[in-house]
Amino acid sequence: MTKRILVLQRIVGVLYIIAGVGKFFPQIESVKQRLNDAADANHGVAVIGAFTDWLAKYPTGVTVFVAAAMISSGLVLIRNRELVLAALYGQLVMLVCFVIILVGSVPQILVLDAAFFAAAIYLIVVHRRAQAGVSPVPAQAGTDTDT
Repeated sequence: MTKRILVLQRIVGVLYIIAGVGKFFPQIESVKQRLNDAADANHGVAVIGAFTDWLAKYPTGVTVFVAAAMISSGLVLIRNRELVLAALYGQLVMLVCFVIILVGSVPQILVLDAAFFAAAIYLIVVHRRAQAGVSPVPAQAGTDTDT
């Protein structure tokens, strides 16, 4: 893995930690308000409506769960140990859940989460290639990689 990729991975990790810690400060992001807005936006929507109503009843639990997931996955990316792929896959699932739950009330989530989604996909591809012994950087056409 190149130094540039490791820097990207660690930057993403730091951003997840910052976002996770920010969940505990309503001045930065009020999880309770987000959940209430999502419950209102999803009211009457099959399956997701009842689920967001349930989430809105437990803002403290949701805050702790989401913050813990974000902080721990960020720490894994920074430390660059064996759980990096698991953390990246978990982040993808988390991002998809955020979008499904919040897009009705916060449509701009698509833009921000798309950037994190793209970074996670890229890092997964790089790590999978590294595990397979394939170079993460494609060789340029006409270059001899055997010498």
